[in-house]
Amino acid sequence: MAVYKVFPTKDATIFSDYPSLNSGIDEILDVTKQLSRVYDGESSARRILMQFDQSQIKSIINNANPSPVTASLVLYAANVSGLPSDIKLIINPISQSWNMGTGRYSDIPIVSDGVSWKFRSSSGSNAWDTTGFASGVTASYTGSNSGGGTFYTSSVTQSFNFYTSKDINVNITNLVNLWYSESIENNGLIIRLSGSEFTTSSLYDFNFFSRDTNTIYPPCLEFKWDDSVWDTGSLVTITDDNVMVTLGNNKSVYRDSEYAKIRVYTRERYPARIFTTASLYLYNNSLPQTSYFSIVDVDTNETVIDFDSVATKLSSDSTSNYFNLYMNGLEPDRYYKVLIKSIIGSNIYVFDQPDFYFKITQNVKASQDNIFDNGSSYTTAFDLAFSS
Repeated sequence: MAVYKVFPTKDATIFSDYPSLNSGIDEILDVTKQLSRVYDGESSARRILMQFDQSQIKSIINNANPSPVTASLVLYAANVSGLPSDIKLIINPISQSWNMGTGRYSDIPIVSDGVSWKFRSSSGSNAWDTTGFASGVTASYTGSNSGGGTFYTSSVTQSFNFYTSKDINVNITNLVNLWYSESIENNGLIIRLSGSEFTTSSLYDFNFFSRDTNTIYPPCLEFKWDDSVWDTGSLVTITDDNVMVTLGNNKSVYRDSEYAKIRVYTRERYPARIFTTASLYLYNNSLPQTSYFSIVDVDTNETVIDFDSVATKLSSDSTSNYFNLYMNGLEPDRYYKVLIKSIIGSNIYVFDQPDFYFKITQNVKASQDNIFDNGSSYTTAFDLAFSS
């Protein structure tokens, strides 16, 4: 299995109504189209800016090769209102650098020490370009207030309607590869509404949790690739669900920086009698190659890592099945459980046992900022994975 989550180094919302307002440490990010509170008869727009560390992106792709790596942008919805029957969000790479700042939308007086609708750094300095764009770069803004960021024309979109999930979960592999190849500079992403944000019809709000949320739903860039190995040796592959499945080396408690190789032991529930000097219950078998795992938050019952036919495939060696798990994408001080899904013949079985539960604790020696710092004296999850 290979699912690795990278969290933003910075994010913010920018507001057309308040061209100098910074919201760098707000818990909520907004993409909205509402009636202006400042300019009569006009609408106002809000856009999300978000950036991920370039060195982490390059390290993941370099170490995962030659396996193809996919990257998805994931943001969790806090509130959505006024949604029309069908709407799209557009995601573009940002073309100019920006500073996050320390403001909040509710600050009085407003804080303007970071990015805003008009400025990239702070009020009065480093304004967003509004003319003279380089090839492949553009911008869009309201007539009352120029600004709103500059971005490359390369983009991806995600559509929503009444019946779909309101979380953002969109494949941005092509955009990430542009950063990786250094075809464009990594200044992060801008998330905005499709069509005209500056008309007074079809008004709506998308609110998402930010990196500063105090919930278990921070945004992330989720990388997936296939790191499975299949060599069962002398293990016998089971052919029905009349088996016992356990996690042979579950420690029950893991640090949030760990990389764990978790073994999945399988034996027949009622083994056939044979002549042997050892217990029949000590013989291990293998699940079929069409077997996968998932991670679920125990308290919320929300799937944190879903079954995936590529990224969560079980591996096998001559000892047992197993999977590799990066704990960095799991929140500290929470309990999780493992689910094992196996396709046996034409049937699908999901195994859930009491010994499949574990807890994540926080490791104060490591942080997201130094996960790929090879000069660090502390060995992190990703370093362990690719040095073994």
